[in-house]
This record gives sequence, structure tokens and C-alpha cells, in this order.
Amino acid sequence: MSSQGTSPTSIRLTCLSALLAMSLAGCGTPQRAAIAPPSSAAPREDSNWRGREEVREAIALLNRGEAAAARTKLMGVLRRQPGDDVARQLLRQIDTDPRELLGRENYSYTLREGETLSTVAQRALGNPMLFYALARYNSVAVPESVGAGQTILVPGRRPAPPPPPRPEPRPAPARPAPPPEATAPRPAPRAGNPAQAARLRAQGLAAMNAGQINRAVALLRQALAQDPGNAVIRNDLNRALRVQSTLRSRR
Repeated sequence: MSSQGTSPTSIRLTCLSALLAMSLAGCGTPQRAAIAPPSSAAPREDSNWRGREEVREAIALLNRGEAAAARTKLMGVLRRQPGDDVARQLLRQIDTDPRELLGRENYSYTLREGETLSTVAQRALGNPMLFYALARYNSVAVPESVGAGQTILVPGRRPAPPPPPRPEPRPAPARPAPPPEATAPRPAPRAGNPAQAARLRAQGLAAMNAGQINRAVALLRQALAQDPGNAVIRNDLNRALRVQSTLRSRR
């Protein structure tokens, strides 16, 4: 596989930092039975022991595809420190069939931006130090050449996709407010003139006393029209009508 525009130097520095921080300090925990986990006995830190630096150099050589030179350094580490598990794991990846180490079942995976073989090995295999075995599994001679956009085979079963996010419940549509109840229009108050009604009543009563009953009835009707709610004027009009009716019956 060829590089997809990713700087080999940048990938190599990232890989070295991640692998050495997680594995040389005893943090890597591989999930494959063929690669034993590091022992509890960490390498000595005294100035006479050069294994840590040589393992770091071996990792850089493996990333560049220089397996023979890396093997020589790792063998030197194991001669001085036979219990160094990191060196032994890396040497095993150089010498052993990767399908024996990682299994034959696999699935395809396309690397995303910022991913390397070591980050894929960490997530899928549980150990970033398995980057070289993963490279050999895919017939990749130079692990640091693999970058974003390239498709590789990852040992194991494809992880189940995450469940789709549950849709947020939609709020119920707001019900429209009921229209206001129609109210019957109030009748407009009738125009009136109480003062005029009082004058017409007085004239009507005077006409009735003078025996001008027809004139009295007419005046009292006009007075009631000017003040329809006046009970006094209504009573006067009814009295005048009775007198008028009596006079007519006598003729």
C-alpha cells in the first residue's frame, strides 16, 4: 500500500511516542494468546542498561520496514535481559506467521485521518505493539507508509455498529385556541329627550283637563316616544285613552 499524503516522519514520531509510552512502561495488554503480556519486572533504569533505547530504535526500524536490523537489536536486548517481554513480543512478530499470531478471520477497515497501524492495533487487538504483526498480516513492508484512506484487513470479527440514536420525541402540535364566543350585539339605546317628554306631558295633561281629549292623547304619545321608559307618562296616556274611548261610545 502507498502513503496517502501523510508524512512518514510525523507518523513515525507519533507511533514511537504511543508505543513506547504504553508498552515499554508495561501498559500494553494484547488480547491474542500468542503474544504474552509484559511481565511485572520492568527494565532497570540504571545508565548501564541500554535495552530501553535499543527497543525504541528497533520499533523505529520496524516502522521503516527494516526488519533485519530491528531483529539484530532485539536479540542484543534479550541476550542482556532475557526477561524483556517487549523485545520478545516484537521479535515474535518478526519471526512468526501473522495469521498464527492474530487468527485467520478478519474484516476490512479503512483508516481515518490521524490513524496509523498502531492506533488500529490498540483499538482492535488491544495492544499497539502489534502494529508490525498487523502490517505483515496485510503484506505491508513499511508500516509507516499506511495512512488515512487506505483499506486494510483487521483480524477478528467486525464490531457491531453502534445503535442508531433514538429520535427525540417531537412536541405535540399546539391546539389552536377556540374562537371567542359570539355575543349578540346589544341594541343601541333609543334616542330620547326626557326634558322634551316632560313638556309634552304637561301640555297633554292640560289639554285633557280642558276637555281636548284627542289632543291630549296625541301629546302624551309624543311624550312617551321621547322617554319610552317613563311609567308616569305611560299611565297618563292609558288614562287619556280610556277617557277617549268612553267619549266615543257615548256618541
